[in-house]
Amino acid sequence: MQRFAFLMHSDIETKLPIYMCGAGHWESQETIIRTEGYPLFQWLFCTNGEGMLKLGHEEMSVKPGMGIYLLPNEPHEYRAIQEPWEIYWLNFKGEQALPMTLLAGLDRSGVYRMTNSELMIHHMKAALALALSEKPLVGLECSKLLYNLIIDMMKSITIRQQSIEQNYLRLQPVFDYMESHYTNKITLEDMAELLNVSTQHLCLLFRKIVNHRPVEYLNLLRINKSKELMLQEVDARIGEIARRVGFDTPGYYSTLFKKTEGMSPETFRRMNRLR
Repeated sequence: MQRFAFLMHSDIETKLPIYMCGAGHWESQETIIRTEGYPLFQWLFCTNGEGMLKLGHEEMSVKPGMGIYLLPNEPHEYRAIQEPWEIYWLNFKGEQALPMTLLAGLDRSGVYRMTNSELMIHHMKAALALALSEKPLVGLECSKLLYNLIIDMMKSITIRQQSIEQNYLRLQPVFDYMESHYTNKITLEDMAELLNVSTQHLCLLFRKIVNHRPVEYLNLLRINKSKELMLQEVDARIGEIARRVGFDTPGYYSTLFKKTEGMSPETFRRMNRLR
């Protein structure tokens, strides 16, 4: 048994950065051979059985909790190994389809394992149900769901490295320590000790996961805390706020605030109608 729906799009939908074109479900996926590929981006997710994806001379097993990502116009074939091989699928396009999937970790056609298969199944079922519905603006709603699906992929996809979510969890003790001690002096050694790693490895982890060095990230946290104080305590002086969030020198705080926010602390306060 199979169910599927292909969406008709208005001019508005085709101007979206990314939009869904169709969705479907095979209770027992049939063999697919596309010698010239398929013109759209495709994402297929296995919920039962086992299949095989063939790309060129490479064959990859596809089991429950795994997804297949296929770039447009890339020759491929896939078939069941253990039946029933149950598959949910959707396809999409848009000017930002490639950049967004790259950001999610889908850097090439292939098989990807998910750390949260339940969430992925929820998205795939919701996409099909919505595509099959006759609701107004169904194309827009499906595209919104597709965007959310790709965002969740960023947290749970794994291939050749830990998922973003797993990496963030690894740094969680440092994040928690910063949150509790940002008003005090915090050294690289303090943070590295929390993870039992060297300071060099700590810096590497931060650059890889949050694209900032640890001290840069700490200063961004302090800047955000200072903005909260400026909104909460309208009579507090800027220099006093700087010291309360962990900056020894108000001048350095003001320079860093302007570099980060594009305006001085005084301008930030004034723009938020604070005196």
